[in-house]
Amino acid sequence: MRMRSLLTISLVFMLLLSLNGKAQPNYKSEVDSIRQELPKLEGRELIQAYYEIYNLCYYAGDVKQERKAIDDLLAEAERQGDVKKQTTARAALLYYYYNTDKDDSLLAEFPKQQAFMLKQKDWKLYYDIWVLIVNHYTFTSQSNTALREVKRMYDDAQQRENKYGIGLASYGMGNAYMEIGFHEEAIQAYERCIKVLEHSAMGSSTLLDVYPYYCSVLSEVKNYRRMLEITDLWLAYLNSHKKELGLDNGKATGSSYYTYYYNSRATALMGLGRLSEAEELMMKAYAATKEMKDNSQLTVFYNLGMLYMRKGDYQKALDFNSRLMDNYVEPNDPSGTLMLKKQRAEIMLQSHQYEEAANLYKQVYYLADSLYINDAKNQLNEFNTLFKVDEMERENQQVKTRHVYIVLGVIIIALLLIGLLGLYFMNRLRQKNHELAVALDHAKESDRMKTSFIQHVSHEIRTPLNIISGFSQVIGNPDYHLSGDERQNIVNSIEQNTREITNFINELLVFSEIDSHNHYEETESVNINLFCQDLLKRAEEVNNGRLQLVFESQLDDHLTVISNTKALEGILRPLLSNAMKFTEKGNIKLQVKESEEPGMLDICVTDTGIGIAEDQRDRIFEKFYKVDSFKHGLGLGLPMARSIAHKIKGDLMLDDNYKEGTRFILRIPNKS
Repeated sequence: MRMRSLLTISLVFMLLLSLNGKAQPNYKSEVDSIRQELPKLEGRELIQAYYEIYNLCYYAGDVKQERKAIDDLLAEAERQGDVKKQTTARAALLYYYYNTDKDDSLLAEFPKQQAFMLKQKDWKLYYDIWVLIVNHYTFTSQSNTALREVKRMYDDAQQRENKYGIGLASYGMGNAYMEIGFHEEAIQAYERCIKVLEHSAMGSSTLLDVYPYYCSVLSEVKNYRRMLEITDLWLAYLNSHKKELGLDNGKATGSSYYTYYYNSRATALMGLGRLSEAEELMMKAYAATKEMKDNSQLTVFYNLGMLYMRKGDYQKALDFNSRLMDNYVEPNDPSGTLMLKKQRAEIMLQSHQYEEAANLYKQVYYLADSLYINDAKNQLNEFNTLFKVDEMERENQQVKTRHVYIVLGVIIIALLLIGLLGLYFMNRLRQKNHELAVALDHAKESDRMKTSFIQHVSHEIRTPLNIISGFSQVIGNPDYHLSGDERQNIVNSIEQNTREITNFINELLVFSEIDSHNHYEETESVNINLFCQDLLKRAEEVNNGRLQLVFESQLDDHLTVISNTKALEGILRPLLSNAMKFTEKGNIKLQVKESEEPGMLDICVTDTGIGIAEDQRDRIFEKFYKVDSFKHGLGLGLPMARSIAHKIKGDLMLDDNYKEGTRFILRIPNKS
């Protein structure tokens, strides 16, 4: 999951109910005063009193009293049959679970409360609580589940031709896409949301949440001119809705609503180099939040740090960064810590404090590594939830078949720990500049490898998963009339695509196992000729006479070397597999000979296939790179084979002089 920026703090909870401003410090006395009046009240006045108590507790952040107020409000609304206030209380209960991280209760309660909204045709709250569930999945690293859920929501809204639901679903899509780094898709979703909701009376609260998120993703892609255009729309919307937002008291520009606007516009201005204008806005934001300690102040301090770094006033930049680090970072918020440490490291680097910057970048690297590992675990758990399906049982009424069991294999996507290499700082202070460059390069590589891994795995599993899902719906729908042959063909296709996914998983697991080995014990006495002949026999079981498999050796039949058979097989097996995959006709040779390099043996795998173009030869050993993107596989075979070769003190290389196909040379130590 992409780390969430401090600049994209959601306003959704501030707009759940009618906006009565902030709770006063003496809210408890106000609550006590209202409770004393409760015995004297009845009818709608009594319900309104409970509602006001809830409002006070909510804005004061008193979650214990807030829950009691919700229960009281719901009970009285049910007693009087006030459906409108019932829907309000039920929605408030879900927001309470969301705010207090009671995820199990949130998910368990949602279907019942949504069914109530549906029965009452309260479409605003119906879609409000639905997008709440989408955002729950999004911001708990379950982005794929979020996308599936928001697709259901979008389809539902389209079917009902409900523009508010379409706009809200587009907002949820934007959040989910932004969280996994799909910036262009997020931009399109936010644009659609604004277009649908900008003239909707129900859309004000959502748009005030969309604008900061949209500006954040535009900042990610450095589209600062579009950010300025969006902040213009944002400001116009704020100014035209002051009364609705409770900002018509003469202090509108000092509110947190305007603070988020100041921050986003200042970010765009900084990106365009207009630092004086950006500073003027940030001073307004700073004045508005000077006496506060809330999310709006976090964004102000962070942006002030970035502004003064751009202006070259590094001491001021460090001061604002230190205030954030000292007052806001929690031990259980590693992403916030990471972002602030990255900012501090950048300030140190710009101010030529190289030693401090290098130390901070080392901390950033290891903290990012830890976050990416947790992210991979979260995604693995999500895939397990999505794709672990029980054995299916369907009865076909047309042919009187009692039971049809379709086994959708248990699909477990094993996400790899990103292959992050440790940073080795050999000379410490004597090599500060070199150490800093290495730390920066590794941080970029870590992010690139994570993105590359997710893109490749998603690409390879999408087609078979879509086939499995589609055929499962066909065979499970009693409205489809299938013959026995058609049903069997569908079952065969499901099994075939399940095997493909299993093969991808196995390849990932093998690569993970290999990557975790620092070295292989070279303690086995291996007869190279017999070993290679046995490999060819096993390859022939797959080849089945299609190609001519040939073994040639210049070595004595009794020659043995000290090596590791598992490692050798892990290198040669994918080479033979690739040779058969890319050779339509001709032969494949497995040759063994003494190397031109003293003390080494060469084992060559030669084919008469399509060969490798010269412009691709430098990349074939990169992880996930595939010469032919239409061939099955993840592009890990050759990188895995070369990695093993290095671990047994050998090497794997492509013979550039061979032009009749492809020849790979495995060079290993000739020691006995």
